[in-house]
Amino acid sequence: MARVRRTAVALGAVVLVGSMVPAAHAADDQGAPQYYDSGLAPTPYMGWNTYYGLGAPTEDQVKKVADHLVSSGLRDSGYDIVWLDGGWQADQPRDPRTGQLVAHPTRFPSGIPALVTYLHRRGLKAGIYTDAGEYDGGTWCGLGSRGHYEQDARQFAGWKVDAIKVDFLCGIGAGLDPGPAFKEFSDAVARSGRKMLLNLCNPLTDDWGMPHTPEQDAHNTYVHGPTTADSWRTGTDIAWGTPTAGEWPNVLRNMDANAWHPEAQGPGHWNDPDYLIPMRKLAEGGHELTQEESTTQFVMWAEMASPLMLGSDPRTLPQSMIDTLRNPEIIAVDQDPLGIQGVRVATDSTGDVYSKVLQGAGRRAVVLLNRSDQARQRTVTFADAGLTGEVAVRDLRARTSRGTFSGSYSVSVPAHGTALLELTGTDDAPGARLPGRSSASPALVRDGDTLTVFTRGTDGTLRAVTAHGGDWSRARTTDLGGPTRGRVLGQPAAYASAGGRIDVFVRGTDDTAYRRVYANGRWGRWQSLGGTLTDAPTAAFAGPDDWTLFARGADGTLRSRGPATGWSSLGAPQDRPFHGRPSAVVDDAGRLHVAVRTADDAVWWRFRDTSGGWSRWTALGGTVSGSPTLVASGGTVHLYARAGDYTLWTRRWTASGDWAGWSRNGDFASGAFDGALGGVAAPDGGVLVAFRGVDGRVHQTGF
Repeated sequence: MARVRRTAVALGAVVLVGSMVPAAHAADDQGAPQYYDSGLAPTPYMGWNTYYGLGAPTEDQVKKVADHLVSSGLRDSGYDIVWLDGGWQADQPRDPRTGQLVAHPTRFPSGIPALVTYLHRRGLKAGIYTDAGEYDGGTWCGLGSRGHYEQDARQFAGWKVDAIKVDFLCGIGAGLDPGPAFKEFSDAVARSGRKMLLNLCNPLTDDWGMPHTPEQDAHNTYVHGPTTADSWRTGTDIAWGTPTAGEWPNVLRNMDANAWHPEAQGPGHWNDPDYLIPMRKLAEGGHELTQEESTTQFVMWAEMASPLMLGSDPRTLPQSMIDTLRNPEIIAVDQDPLGIQGVRVATDSTGDVYSKVLQGAGRRAVVLLNRSDQARQRTVTFADAGLTGEVAVRDLRARTSRGTFSGSYSVSVPAHGTALLELTGTDDAPGARLPGRSSASPALVRDGDTLTVFTRGTDGTLRAVTAHGGDWSRARTTDLGGPTRGRVLGQPAAYASAGGRIDVFVRGTDDTAYRRVYANGRWGRWQSLGGTLTDAPTAAFAGPDDWTLFARGADGTLRSRGPATGWSSLGAPQDRPFHGRPSAVVDDAGRLHVAVRTADDAVWWRFRDTSGGWSRWTALGGTVSGSPTLVASGGTVHLYARAGDYTLWTRRWTASGDWAGWSRNGDFASGAFDGALGGVAAPDGGVLVAFRGVDGRVHQTGF
């Protein structure tokens, strides 16, 4: 195998991070799954891991590095986890009598609990390592927890460990599927009685040169990682255990792999591109990465909101590198509470421009990356970052303001280097802005020239905002409360019909579907439609007495009901639970279409013909970060979805039965909106939409 980086350390196992039971973010559901959230990593965690700096560590070495984290100020800057990687365990890792894991008696003579106490007394946290596979005598891994998940999780909890890294080397050797194995270990950690951070580390990719299934590839861990652990590796190891010249391309490789699925991460669940390896010393002299290359890795990891785990021995770093790693303005980008991963918004043969939405109106962190071997002038166009108007520019590496600019900003960037800028301007979102703020995606209905947008307010209540002739400056807002505790969950669904009637469908705080009707100039009472919903409902609405309501059920499958029928299941693509809110419409010929977002962030679709027969599920592809939206208009069914890079993309289906390819809507820059669109047919055959901007404001526009 070409790149089995860790077999050189026969003792090397994996560090397990334990965490809590997955928590549903019901108050913020935007077509996402029930993400894992231990409560221990609302922002990316930070610290130091033994593997790249020490190999098989000793108790004395770990204590000295821990003391250096304190004395150097790194702990106070946030690097507060000291994480043992493989090598802490004995040559025979389990006591044959009790089955308990045993520390190496020579390298850790005081035992792990004593070391944990040492770290805790210094304001540090303790991490440990295991493997999700079964120990094979040292062929693939130095220890394995398979067959002992419950026992090991309880033992780590008893040791008062704070974080567990779970490797998959023995899992690879045994040909296991990592998803189910990691889930079993995660469940064991949840039952251990202690909250522990959980990091998944499946490093298998094509770089290894060995056959494997798609499920076994690290690049696909995003499918199960966000619902299983606090973080998960997105690629293979970034370096060899021993410092090796020529690692810069591998830093870019891991960075690029981590950029494939930014939509997978957020507060409490993080993509992990592997550890920072600044300026490891080569045996022949010099460094594996230059200081500029090391800084580039640090900047890019911060831009991507990645865990900042040092791999190098910090005692060997020059003060200038320590100062860079402690730069509070760079760390603040990584630790921004929104937890949004920065994405590529422009690229050319020299490098890339990345943009990351920060908390607060009109704020972006932008990286100008120079991949080339020569210094180059690099430019960010503010519109690419979703900003308009005058933009204030601050150089975060230099911690200096550069002034205010219009349109763009240019700067010279060194070879293999970066410029990291904070931009502050005005969020650029198309269309008219509505009054108030929303905490979920909106719905939109049209009655002649009157438009009504339904939103969930920041207090969880349902609100209707109505304007005539598109004049939102004179809009009227009606507070509709909610069916349970005066509140609703998620995106409402609303439909207009003859006589000014409006039917609204919502998910109550009791996870039941409800309907409310506006007719004859007044709103009726909430009507329960039953069901057990795990995201907001949608309806294929042909009239007040002719509709089919769809929702994601408790089992993750598509559930439906009509005005006079109970709930029934329509399954799910590939018989696997899907994510978020489905979308459904009835086209001009009476066919019913429904689309969902699957666990791999693709869109799947099926339809019911006029005779009542259902088609099979069909994959429409894409990499989406929100629920899809279907709108039928002018003989065409339009599909809209927010892509993984937070831009808007669309596909179109016509009566010929064919879907056109995906195309990007250029009016929406990356980060211009959250969640999903609310849409309705326009009178001219086009589409009118409403959406929630990154500032929480609702906007309305048309295509």
